[in-house]
Amino acid sequence: MSRETRKEFKPLKYIALTLDEAARLIACVSLDIAEYAFPVLLAPIVGDILDIAGVGAGVIMFGWIGLLSSLEFLPMADFFPIFIFTWIVWYYLKKEKEKSELERLKEKWK
Repeated sequence: MSRETRKEFKPLKYIALTLDEAARLIACVSLDIAEYAFPVLLAPIVGDILDIAGVGAGVIMFGWIGLLSSLEFLPMADFFPIFIFTWIVWYYLKKEKEKSELERLKEKWK
């Protein structure tokens, strides 16, 4: 194949999220904002209940990757956006899996 006919891969300048990805991101942002917006949620008992609910939601949404959100139980970890971090890890691993699957299919059809 000549250089002129072969197309070079150029990454997108923006990221387009599917409805499922966007809904999961909104849920994670909401959980992290809830901890910052309502200081009562940083109290030991109430904050732990929210953390338990958040970890449960993370496991339901992301499977085993959702266990990363259990970092919320560490002392002083409420100041970090752990649910958003969990979404970023899930999104990255999902895209890598899709890319490897696409490469596998390309190799299969060569």
